[in-house]
Amino acid sequence: MLPKTLQSKLEKELGEGRIKRDEKLALHTSWRIGGLTRFWFEAKNQDELVKAVIMSRKLSLPLFVLGGGTNVLIGDKTFPGLVIKNNSGQIKILGVGGKIVKGERQDSRVLVEADSGVVFNRLVRFTLDEALSNFESFLGQPGSVGGAIYINAHFMKDKKYVGDYVSSVKLLDSNNQVKEVGLDYLQFGYDYSKIQETQDIVLSATFNFTRFVKEKVWERANQTTFYRQTTQPSGYPTAGCTFRNISYAQALFIPTPEYTTSAGYLIDQCGLKGKVIGGAQISDQHANFILNVKNASAQDVLDLINLCKQKVKEKFNIELHEEVVLKGVF
Repeated sequence: MLPKTLQSKLEKELGEGRIKRDEKLALHTSWRIGGLTRFWFEAKNQDELVKAVIMSRKLSLPLFVLGGGTNVLIGDKTFPGLVIKNNSGQIKILGVGGKIVKGERQDSRVLVEADSGVVFNRLVRFTLDEALSNFESFLGQPGSVGGAIYINAHFMKDKKYVGDYVSSVKLLDSNNQVKEVGLDYLQFGYDYSKIQETQDIVLSATFNFTRFVKEKVWERANQTTFYRQTTQPSGYPTAGCTFRNISYAQALFIPTPEYTTSAGYLIDQCGLKGKVIGGAQISDQHANFILNVKNASAQDVLDLINLCKQKVKEKFNIELHEEVVLKGVF
């Protein structure tokens, strides 16, 4: 089907003038890397997100939904389908649970629902301002709520996972049905949710929180921010950690100092800190970060990824696996 015909069909459902052509995806990723996309649509809410996904599927257009643009490497070549920028942004407190103490209600459990397009750090700040505890470890966490569910975002210093606090998730499944699922369906693990193996699209998530003292939750959260600032590189575009950490069993087998499972440690031991290919560089502060230091291409980053995997395999007989998600055409 001709591009103009496809565009008119999309706009008939999604609104005249809402479909853009040849949008630069690098403008929408934290790595500032990515080629063009054939079609681009910004979904303002859940209903528009659902319509866009269903329409793309009906037209057999390649599709991916872009949230915060972190933790993703998008190829340099033109993506031949539709990229949906998820800007759904509603956050609401659904309800509270508690008990009566001396005639007064003492709220303990609080449910908060957030659209999948919500910037995750915005959700964290919302809960802190509401004196809600559980997300203190995630202040400064990049990306969107949908991305955090997809990858089961974590803060390894405190061994905290977003999935630990999920009550339910609303999805659009591969049959274009909207459904609400719980933890049994999601099967959260380290850098994993079942959504990675399905064509489900996250629409919103509901999280469990507990009431606490506002000053205390902010104090804990600011400690997290300080830790991130002192241990992670800054100043250049990056997507966060490139590789998943290894298992404890693998750390025992090598063995690593104090049995650290850090992928960055293995890369460092291969002498790759500071290694440059094209415009991309392995950070000389934290070897699990790849930086865009000079107009890097996706291929530059991919070449560094493959080099790390090759050297770690040669030295330690360990297979590294990407934490970043590869999308588009390379």
